[in-house]
Amino acid sequence: MSEPGTVARSVEHQGSVQAIAFSPDSTRFASGGSDNTLRVRPVLIGEDLDVPVGGSVTGIAFGPDGGTFVVADFEQVSLRDGADGSATWQGPLDPGNSVNAVRFAGDGQIIATTDVLVAVLDPATGAITRRVTVDPPLIADMDVSGDGTRVALAVDHRHGGNHQFTGDARVVELATGEVLGKLTPDDAVHAVAFSPDADTVLCCAADDTTRMFESVGGGQVWPLPEETDEQITAPNCLAYDPKGRWTVVGGADGFARVLDAATGVEKCRVPKLQPGAPDPGLGAVTHVAFSPNGKLAASASIDNVVRLFGLTGQELYAAPTDEVLTLEFSPDGRWLGVGCFARALVLDNGESNSTQG
Repeated sequence: MSEPGTVARSVEHQGSVQAIAFSPDSTRFASGGSDNTLRVRPVLIGEDLDVPVGGSVTGIAFGPDGGTFVVADFEQVSLRDGADGSATWQGPLDPGNSVNAVRFAGDGQIIATTDVLVAVLDPATGAITRRVTVDPPLIADMDVSGDGTRVALAVDHRHGGNHQFTGDARVVELATGEVLGKLTPDDAVHAVAFSPDADTVLCCAADDTTRMFESVGGGQVWPLPEETDEQITAPNCLAYDPKGRWTVVGGADGFARVLDAATGVEKCRVPKLQPGAPDPGLGAVTHVAFSPNGKLAASASIDNVVRLFGLTGQELYAAPTDEVLTLEFSPDGRWLGVGCFARALVLDNGESNSTQG
């Protein structure tokens, strides 16, 4: 039995790894990036699969049964066979705009985004069944509700024609394109995440605020004025506990903070510093994630450390890595996938932290 933080699998790439994904049964790991090759590997035992693609891979998602996976590479999206990588269908999503993310929704449809477009695709044919455009752009982040009926968008207006330092977080109903709720901080929004029931959305913005708002109506839940005395410095990444109790937010000050989802009150932060100890010069946290059971969280920072920790702030491991570009738990929680420059890693979280254990 390996120690938590051990590298269980290293997948070499000739370029940056921008997208990773685990199969639903957590036995396979896919990674892709700027070298125009998607690599699918067994986490432990099995056959390797290399799939050439037309451009830089920016998104990967396995289908609900693991028999297929969808890939975003440059301007196109393709659905591929999980056994041999052959394309069932492929084609451009929005000519002239690269595809930034792809997801399978809860109802089996595929959702893909560019800087300006959210598209719903028929999984059988790849035909676009719904288009939602964002003007002014840019879509900085996207999350999909569990039932696949809504998307939450982080919008950065700084790249639009008005060049104003503004943005918003919004919830869109995919069936109609209607904006159900919208929150407008004082600056661009970096990231969004739905609560498990999709009733609320967590967002963070360039005005140094982290906020919770209602999906329908956009009413702000927190922060309240009395809770904003200690703001998170430059929050830029976040995640919602799958059980709905906690959130985790990463900031430029080098801490990942676990907050109570109902109030925004801080429960703990990682790393823990000794009182009176000198400032260690922590690097900004760039990625955070929750394990599927909501008992553990992970963070990655620009000082090239990936941390796994519990809700009391106790660290299970702090693993040295290259600069992390993407981070994701396996569905069973046993593994943590990490995309870096020139390689992807699968870290072992320990058998005791697997939902299968």
